[in-house]
Amino acid sequence: MIVTGSRIERPDLTASSPVSVISADSIKSVNTVTVEQILSVNPQFSAGLNGASNNPGDGSATLDLRGLGSQRTLVLLNGKRLPVYDATGSVDVNQIPTALIKNVQVLTGGASAVYGSDAVSGVVNFVLDDKFTGLKLDAGSQVTGYGDGAQYDASLTGGFNIGDRGHLILSTNYSKRDGVKFAARDFSSRTLCSEDLSQSCGSSNTTPTLFSIPGGGLQQVTAAGGLTSNYGTYNYNPINYAQTPFERYGGMAMWNYDVSDKVELYGWASYQHTKTVQTLAPTATAGYPFNVYSDNPYLNAAEQEAFFDKAANPQLQINSDGSSTISIRRRITEAGGRIETHTNETWQALAGLRGDFFDTGLKFDASVQYAQVHKHTLLENDLSYSALTNALDAVSDGNGGAMCRSADARAQGCVPIDLFSANGITQNALSYVLRNATEDDRTTQFVAEGNVSGDVKFLRSPFAANPAAISLGVTYRRETADIEVSDDYASGDLIYYGQGFNIPNKSYNVKEAYAEFKMPLVQDKPGIQALDVETGYRYSDYSISGGVSAYKFGADYAPVQGLKFRANFQRSVRAPNLYELYLPKTLGTGNLGTDPCAGSGVTGTTAALCLAQGATQAQLTNGLISGPISGQVNAFYGGNTNLKPEKSNTITAGVVIEPAQIPGLSLTADYYDIKIANAIVTNSTSVVVAQCFASGDPTNPYCQGIHRSTVDGSLSGGLTAGVDTLYANVAALRTRGLDFGVNFHRGSRSGFHYGFDFAGTYVITNYQVVGGSVIQCAGRFGADCDIPTPKWKHVATLGLGWKNVDFSTRWRLIGQVSEDADTQIQTNRIPAVSYFDETATIRVNDKYTFSLGVLNVFDKQPPIVGDTSGATSVAGSTFPTVYDVMGRSFFARVTANF
Repeated sequence: MIVTGSRIERPDLTASSPVSVISADSIKSVNTVTVEQILSVNPQFSAGLNGASNNPGDGSATLDLRGLGSQRTLVLLNGKRLPVYDATGSVDVNQIPTALIKNVQVLTGGASAVYGSDAVSGVVNFVLDDKFTGLKLDAGSQVTGYGDGAQYDASLTGGFNIGDRGHLILSTNYSKRDGVKFAARDFSSRTLCSEDLSQSCGSSNTTPTLFSIPGGGLQQVTAAGGLTSNYGTYNYNPINYAQTPFERYGGMAMWNYDVSDKVELYGWASYQHTKTVQTLAPTATAGYPFNVYSDNPYLNAAEQEAFFDKAANPQLQINSDGSSTISIRRRITEAGGRIETHTNETWQALAGLRGDFFDTGLKFDASVQYAQVHKHTLLENDLSYSALTNALDAVSDGNGGAMCRSADARAQGCVPIDLFSANGITQNALSYVLRNATEDDRTTQFVAEGNVSGDVKFLRSPFAANPAAISLGVTYRRETADIEVSDDYASGDLIYYGQGFNIPNKSYNVKEAYAEFKMPLVQDKPGIQALDVETGYRYSDYSISGGVSAYKFGADYAPVQGLKFRANFQRSVRAPNLYELYLPKTLGTGNLGTDPCAGSGVTGTTAALCLAQGATQAQLTNGLISGPISGQVNAFYGGNTNLKPEKSNTITAGVVIEPAQIPGLSLTADYYDIKIANAIVTNSTSVVVAQCFASGDPTNPYCQGIHRSTVDGSLSGGLTAGVDTLYANVAALRTRGLDFGVNFHRGSRSGFHYGFDFAGTYVITNYQVVGGSVIQCAGRFGADCDIPTPKWKHVATLGLGWKNVDFSTRWRLIGQVSEDADTQIQTNRIPAVSYFDETATIRVNDKYTFSLGVLNVFDKQPPIVGDTSGATSVAGSTFPTVYDVMGRSFFARVTANF
């Protein structure tokens, strides 16, 4: 049998690298619709994108081992590389239906010597049941205790023998998940301040319009037609999804045919279609600057004075044409929410030959595979900056109404818009300024590989019964990406979605050769039950970045039966993906807790840096620069064709105890240490700002990447203000810790059986070094670390049963974390959180199995951290990808075999 982490068959399932196995029964026992739901509770995983990823999110479900990023986790299907879903290099595991899963094998640490690029933090291998015979119907449903969030899934699988030489498996699947908005839960229905949870801290992009006036601060339109500095904020939580709607359907065929007694033809083909919808707060003007003219008929008297009376306010920015530049913050609630619909289609096909390699005693496996992913994204209800500029420049039409000043704009359908009164937006004006956008990502993957493996019978230690084993192989892989966006999106004219990018037909290829060697040195000797060593080497030649090597050394030592020590060293690599290489400079958002230039009292070196970045002395003197909106500012992202592959060193060492005196008991403890050099990252906005102001030098490269608004000196609003965060080989990453495992299963002749499974991880270190700044994230969350990385996390399951009836209790614990900036906010610490799940399973006979269960039995509510902690992944005042936001849920499942 092949175990993940090696291409050499190991009948005893031993491996020098720690591999954990999650069975199909474990997946079904918690009614998993998508595979990331079961893997995300495994303590080795950090939260990737999933069904709670509304913002940020892109409709995918990804896996992130050790919190090093999903692009550093290699995902396999039956040992074969799965295609990425877009140019970012991550695999969307929504493409994997659960119906055919036999088990999931998770390898900790690097494995590039065996599998090539991307296996830096580890490998997840989905092993399918390719021997199934018969007909099986599997269906399940789930609903929360609130009566919402329903989930349904069903699959039909048939396995058939073809004569006495072949076997065919056909499977089809359907899944559906209803959406639930944060408005449906009390804890998330308001936007809360992290500093004081009794206060609401919504967005200053609000309704009615809020103006940022140079020298006049923030002034909001009143219903009576005046202005007030006592403004309200917009509560953006209720409209966002706590659980995104999801639908999937598809099918898979697997086959094998014995060409002869020694050679087998095998393969598979699959298609999966997924659709996910996200809803975000209505679009807004986002503090963009606009030129307002005094002859605009929509202006009231208070606005005329506030915008144009320079005698009363010398800091007003009056232009040569008489216009006044004002930053406008108006939430366009009349448009409804922004809607993002992500539709993914994945096609895969593989064909191969495997069997005996002549009469050498070795086995060969040669295959080719092709995969194509098309991700279509529809973005609805955003504002066009150019259309809004035209619509805001209104003049009298001579008949008591208004029209757009520009004749060219009127010829193109311009309708004037009134943002200067409380309820002045008409439907015609709304239709003119709103835009939809599309993005189509197409990626392909072609892989051809050949491998020969098995025992080298002539190479044997004099102290061992078994011979050495080898694996030799070559691989060719080609990845392509093509991204096409609609014209409005490409132009950067959309205010909230920013600028999309076209990446036309980019590709790279890699040619690889590898070798793996394992040799038993001593077997069945006093004090040495077994002593094995192994090594491996892979050379990869990338068409873009050149050649790079990966290698490994490992050993396992069993002094007596039931006790084994194992250790492994891995040098792994990750080549830059197409997104990191070719992404054009694009406007987005980044995390920033505080802006050193914001507020009053900015003097000395800090003030000098602010001035060099584009702020004015008047803005600093009068404290007019506003801080980050909801913990975010503009950020400019971009690729870099000079990137080099990352290199990582992984050390694992551990012990496995299986005492003969206690049959069914297995204990494991493993240490891991992963170091990544020249890591490809974007400098976070908070790091860029911190490094700049720590240097005190306006010519510092970090300071050169900070650009302030010409209107109000902030880092938001407009197309030019923000922080440069381009991809570069500038980081060092490290994570180390301890994994613990306990498995104990016993049964009796009376039919009574019981078992206990435990997996726990203690994170000693998890940090990133960029530009000299060390960002320690073990046990932390916040603007720098984002999602919580608890030092301790575990999942434990206790099972009891009698004959055909089983009961199980699962305990999931997420350890405490602290806010990374150590600021004195009310939510600077999140306590440990426990969830308990109960399942009952009845096997009526060989044909029918029924399961009933309750997830989050005690209806544990998520910890509340507020919405201004600076962490991007905060939504609904908590971290919905980490903690359970749905509450208690009930499920039922039936499996019928015919």
